[in-house]
Amino acid sequence: MSHYQIDLHSHTTASDGILTPTKLVEHAAQQGLTVLGIADHDTVAGVNEAVAAGQQHGLEVMPAIEFSTRHEPDKMFIGLHLLGYFIDPNSATLLEMIEKVRQGRVNQKIRQIEKLQSFGFNIMVDEVFARVKGVPGRPHIAATLLEKYPDRFASIQHIFEEYLGSQAKAHVKRSFVLSVGEVIELVKQVGGLPVLAHPGVYANDGFDPLTIVRNAHKEGVEGVEVWYPYAQSHHAPSMTSNWVSQIDQLADELNLLKTGGTDFHGRPHETVALGEQGLTEAQFDNLKQGWRKNRT
Repeated sequence: MSHYQIDLHSHTTASDGILTPTKLVEHAAQQGLTVLGIADHDTVAGVNEAVAAGQQHGLEVMPAIEFSTRHEPDKMFIGLHLLGYFIDPNSATLLEMIEKVRQGRVNQKIRQIEKLQSFGFNIMVDEVFARVKGVPGRPHIAATLLEKYPDRFASIQHIFEEYLGSQAKAHVKRSFVLSVGEVIELVKQVGGLPVLAHPGVYANDGFDPLTIVRNAHKEGVEGVEVWYPYAQSHHAPSMTSNWVSQIDQLADELNLLKTGGTDFHGRPHETVALGEQGLTEAQFDNLKQGWRKNRT
């Protein structure tokens, strides 16, 4: 049985998770969850399938999305991830913008693969994209490299550190990516709640997470992901969980709504189990009440 019955941050094969929306919901139900947030990167392609599976298994699926944003040095933003909760996944406005973002991702990954080719790697666009069931991500490139060059790379993390990370050899910028302010405006426009995802992870890039929260609040973000498994996260395995209490306190100070989840992808090297972090029923009720109040 999971520690929490409500986990509002998970990913499917629609982005970079390894379980289909249906399989993820089945897994969540087996773990005793009652509410699951599907928050794939820059897409809602898996939401409707997950909602249908949730109805079959008696599990509520929270439609959500996790947007990547562009770097904004003047605002001390390092490509933040913003969650949009309570969204309408069939909104024409949302889907139109998502398609622009998706094409930006596609173009970026093609150029990234071409850059890897310039380093001598025999890796083709078609073979990488054959792994993609939704939007292409760096994990799809990394999985292809690891499969073709098992003697060259020790792990996916090794590939990210040397080639695919934001400061690594094969990094390229996207041709189209939204700003923090644009994402916040879009999420609100489609009736959703804009939330800053896992602020503590930005410490790994030399940023003060509390400053990040304050600046995002100034931009109009209405919530923050407080309860997140920083110490065991696949993003930041070296971090401690000290950020949780500090971010919790700052959320109270700024009157930000609070949410939480595991950022579950289902990858073999992950040490975080679905539902290991999340919300109590009372905390989830507070989140829903706050969202309704903000949208009326």
